Amino acid sequence: MAKKKKITPEGKPPEKGRPESTTQLKGPQVRLRQYEALIFITGAVTLSLEVLASRIMTPYFGVSLYIWAGILSITLIFLALGYQLGGRFSRRRGKEALQLSLLAAPLWAGLSIVLAAAVYPVVFPFLATINLIVASFLGGIILLALPLVVLSAMNPLLIALARDLNPEGDAGAGRVFFISTVGSVAGVVITAFLIIPHLTNFRALLWMSLGLGLVVAGMSLAQEIPGSRKKRLLGGCALIVILSLVLLAGQRAYFRMLAGMSEIGKNFEVLAEYTSVFGNIKILEVRPEGEGRKPARAYLQDGIIQNMVTADGVILDHTGFMMRLVEAYTPDAKNSLVLGVAAGMIPRALHRRGGKVTAVEINPNSLTAATEYFEFDPKGIEVHVEDARTFVRRQQSPAYDLVITDLFHGDCTPDYLLTVEFFREVKACLAPGGVVVINTYFDPANETANETILATVGAVFPYLLELRSPSSGGLVSSACMVAANGPLDPQKAVTLADKGPMPAKDHQTLKAARLVTPAMLPPESRVVSDDHNIFSILFASSQLRYRSQFNKLPANLLVN
Repeated sequence: MAKKKKITPEGKPPEKGRPESTTQLKGPQVRLRQYEALIFITGAVTLSLEVLASRIMTPYFGVSLYIWAGILSITLIFLALGYQLGGRFSRRRGKEALQLSLLAAPLWAGLSIVLAAAVYPVVFPFLATINLIVASFLGGIILLALPLVVLSAMNPLLIALARDLNPEGDAGAGRVFFISTVGSVAGVVITAFLIIPHLTNFRALLWMSLGLGLVVAGMSLAQEIPGSRKKRLLGGCALIVILSLVLLAGQRAYFRMLAGMSEIGKNFEVLAEYTSVFGNIKILEVRPEGEGRKPARAYLQDGIIQNMVTADGVILDHTGFMMRLVEAYTPDAKNSLVLGVAAGMIPRALHRRGGKVTAVEINPNSLTAATEYFEFDPKGIEVHVEDARTFVRRQQSPAYDLVITDLFHGDCTPDYLLTVEFFREVKACLAPGGVVVINTYFDPANETANETILATVGAVFPYLLELRSPSSGGLVSSACMVAANGPLDPQKAVTLADKGPMPAKDHQTLKAARLVTPAMLPPESRVVSDDHNIFSILFASSQLRYRSQFNKLPANLLVN
């Protein structure tokens, strides 16, 4: 039998002397590869946008379990909707319309991203005044809805286009979703390791929309598209590029306008901003109104003021109270460990008292901010850039007379730093007679959570002192625990309250010091372990309440 000649998609036999694959990668297949590259890019944008959205919403709505549930739900809903709409659209349109739609979809996404970047700093503060769970869903819709719908719709559109070249089997569906998913993985990695450490989330959105406009412009110029349609595509690209560049160039003026929208906006000036995977840090100059009120400098992380100190060195935050507890319960500590540095108030104060000080901070930008703006001098202090849990776990001997845990991140202490195993590791670091001072908060509307943390710490340390403000007015308020292997006398705190001038809240909290024993806690109070860590659930409602007390700052301070 005579051998059959191979026929190419153009109906001609392959040219002699040229590889068959080169011939096949002409015309429709070249365009298909271009569209696959576009699907990879838009897959990266999809997941990058989800990561950025969670960080953008943190200063307004927090990072509780409820907020994350909202973000993930919004993402999956609109991805599914996009797949469905893209599938329906592909059944009713010809090849030319599908090709045009594949190029137009990223433009709609880019336009919605740049408009969301312009709108959310104004809208989110208003949403934060309502229920934060509802607000997080609405915020997710503003940031994610249109981009996720149109970008996910591109997958079925490309599958429909690929059907002519892959008429058998899955018509190339598996390949399309593989490319899109790999693009999503790349988007997460690039966002985590390149975008977040070097760009604010606001600017990252604008660069993302700018990039989509430029990519589509390049593909439109490279392809043969009827003149009027190419002009419309390029016009859309130009609009997105111009809007993105205008907002990038005019960010400072826009933020000044946002500050002017608040009655207290003129009282704050942003001196510096640091971005990292551990959150957004802003250093503020605070000029309060009113006679006798002193200017101060504040350390703001993800919309919550963590530290504040006046120009003459008066500490206005919880760290001053923690140092009073040090004075009461371990005034002669020779070797101190501070877990969590932030603005560096506590290690600096301990160093001035004398003795060796070791400070552990996971965020290197915190150390930079503390050094540049809060007179934190690492000389004479042993500083470790490390996770607190891994640091205490690798300590080989009980060396510290004092351990201070000040480990807030976002709305609360990370739950893996609240378990019974963590406190056992802290206890193993203590020298005989050593004391642990723990920064936390208590929610008068959530005693179950309060009792659970007391039960967990009390399961490790036989002596536990609780210090919470009796005058919080029903608000979630900062509080402390003092834990030790030896007896703790609450009268020391009471006596300290009468020693000198201090904020009224500190005075009342010291007066309210009480010892907590297992017998004082309800029988249902449970000890939380790594195996079954429920703190994210227990504290979810408290995190919402805590965040709602801090999201009233001027809008420009909450944009990260």
